[in-house]
Amino acid sequence: MSIVNEKFPYQDEDVAKVLEALCVDPKFLAVLSGWWMPRLSKWVGPLASYLVSMRLRRAVRGVASVAEFQNFVRAFVERLVASSMESFEVRGLEQLDPEQGYLFVSNHRDIAGDSMLLNLALHRHGLGTVRIAVGDNLIEEAYATDLMRLNKSFFINRTGTNPREVYKDLTTASKYILDSIAERQSVWIAQSEGRAKDGRDLTDVSVLKMLQLSDRKAPVAQHFQRLRIVPTTLSYEFDPLDAAKAREVRLVRETGRYDKSPGEDLRNLALGLTGAKGRVVLTVGCPLARLPDTVEELAEQIDAAVLAGQTLFPINEWAAARIDAIDQSVGDLPVLPSTADEAFGRPSTAEGLARFEACSDEDRMDLLSMYAAPVQLKAALR
Repeated sequence: MSIVNEKFPYQDEDVAKVLEALCVDPKFLAVLSGWWMPRLSKWVGPLASYLVSMRLRRAVRGVASVAEFQNFVRAFVERLVASSMESFEVRGLEQLDPEQGYLFVSNHRDIAGDSMLLNLALHRHGLGTVRIAVGDNLIEEAYATDLMRLNKSFFINRTGTNPREVYKDLTTASKYILDSIAERQSVWIAQSEGRAKDGRDLTDVSVLKMLQLSDRKAPVAQHFQRLRIVPTTLSYEFDPLDAAKAREVRLVRETGRYDKSPGEDLRNLALGLTGAKGRVVLTVGCPLARLPDTVEELAEQIDAAVLAGQTLFPINEWAAARIDAIDQSVGDLPVLPSTADEAFGRPSTAEGLARFEACSDEDRMDLLSMYAAPVQLKAALR
């Protein structure tokens, strides 16, 4: 399926022109200079941007295809992983046929990190990278949109107000996904529209219904068999945005809404990528074979597989234990055990306690609930 549209990935013939534009984009250069030359950027911003522009031009010289761009970006991703994670473990890739396309249906904890880590794992193993389904709420800055499209991202209409246009856009995206799989080009999509800010990795049936739009008359099992769904789980020991997510969950519960500030999504995207995460595990499940007859049952099947792939860390067990203690009136505040090694087999680390204490009093229970959710959901499935 050939689509020329600003909401779909760039093609090889677009790459050089887009990179040239990025090399002179003032906002993009300001962001890069803040990372690469923070002191100079602070005092002499224009000079820092000029130097970064020259450096970037040299770095991308000769990059003329999407594959070459991803090869170029991989070095930065590897450094990002090394600087923000204690370890990154990948499980299950051996179950995939390199000659097939798959739909990786993943839990969603980090705006860009979830799909980035899957792509890194695939790239390391010599497998084709995925096209990435992204909500169009992230279309805020042109440079960010260009970078995502260079990285094979396409945008799902989540912000439209005209029902007819939204339906048309979702149908186009659904057909694009189905055609991609048929062309042996894998796709990544989150199991729900937004990140699981409460830590509960559950599939939104509306996502599955969107995937049906490409062939509404086909039986559910037959249609989704063609998509070759692979449940995928990202387990992060620590979430760099845990306090912010806890606050948002509380505000939505108390007021029924949460209003984002301008640029908040892009700021969270950057912090989610660069913030400390401890240990991270990517678990790629078996492609689903026996599929049910309804999307509701399929959602439950995906949920079970995603949860089965969840790795529990000491902080998850600790948070669940503290919630149980509070429920049983054993204590008002969670406290890390003095001998965490004995309690959980590994220190829950000062990081966990620091996160809890840094969180405002009114958000602390939501922070605990976020980390405890995987333990509770796994227990409920037994």
